[in-house]
Amino acid sequence: MAENHWLAVDADGHVMEGDELFTDYLDPAFRNRGLGWAANQDGARRFFADGLAHPPFPKEISIRKTMTADNRIKVLNQERIAAAVLFPSAALVAPYIGDVALGQAFVRAYNDWMADYVKPYRDRMFAVAPLILADVDWAVAEAVRAVKQGAVAVCVRPNPEKVRNLDDPAYDRLYAAIQDLGVPLIVHEATGSPDTVGGDRYGMTPARYAFNHVISHPLEQMFAALSLISGGVLERFPRLKVGFFEAGCSWAPYWIARLDDHFAHRVLGKYMPIKLKPSEYFARQCAVTCDPHDATIALAVQGIGADNILFATDYPHFDSGGNAVGKFLENPGIAPADQRRILADNAVAFFRLKVPALTPA
Repeated sequence: MAENHWLAVDADGHVMEGDELFTDYLDPAFRNRGLGWAANQDGARRFFADGLAHPPFPKEISIRKTMTADNRIKVLNQERIAAAVLFPSAALVAPYIGDVALGQAFVRAYNDWMADYVKPYRDRMFAVAPLILADVDWAVAEAVRAVKQGAVAVCVRPNPEKVRNLDDPAYDRLYAAIQDLGVPLIVHEATGSPDTVGGDRYGMTPARYAFNHVISHPLEQMFAALSLISGGVLERFPRLKVGFFEAGCSWAPYWIARLDDHFAHRVLGKYMPIKLKPSEYFARQCAVTCDPHDATIALAVQGIGADNILFATDYPHFDSGGNAVGKFLENPGIAPADQRRILADNAVAFFRLKVPALTPA
């Protein structure tokens, strides 16, 4: 497709991990643990580890098959997307598939596999490296290793690890390392863990999966923003860029305004170890993604401005769809200049990407 047909940069797409990750890239010591894709008792495709399927989707949902890099480029061209920043699928549940050593081996193998997956298309597809936070020293080393291999960001789950929230000082050396690497930290939730907000209330079963999916992404991002902004992380690390992804964008104006209100309170504000208003940290260092069809994007632009919102498809997950760029452009109330920022310019700046030339939307 000609360059002048490209309109967007996908800030949050996904890959379905290839079978070779589990056979060729995974440390041989862990290849007997049953990691990989298989059909469950209902014939639906799932990710398995140690005999357990993840996550507890309803039986009607079957995970899509792995797509080659060449075919992914064809999809990008069809969708008028110049480049995609790609996140894992199975590797997002790595912290909860068994013991820490298994999860670390899986993440390390994924980061190696993904570096090779995007290698033929260095200006069209970009890798994000997942981390596990159980061992902070390991996470620091893996972040450095993955970025040296070409990852443009690292991502973590927002759920507590060993009762640690994201503002725990134990993570400061990780934040310092990511800041020095010059890549963003992306907070990206997934479903299937009882540690996810709502898991204790609704349970992790197929019958209640819809409830967990509604709750987990936006509420966990609110918790993460509270910790990282009001907890002082962005105060301590002023060059650290943070993305709160796959939760839509309209939670952000309400939540950031609420944080501002508490910071301004004559008593409560004293318990936030920060100097600026939360909204100032957010404007300086943060970004959120939007769902292309979300009719509230214009309200989010009004509340937080267009510069901190990135276009994202979530493709090929079950809740994504085709014609994402078209759906976004049909969304009412977004000025053309803001459309251009959200579709492409913000992601290019946030991730520091070099992508093919785009044409204005």
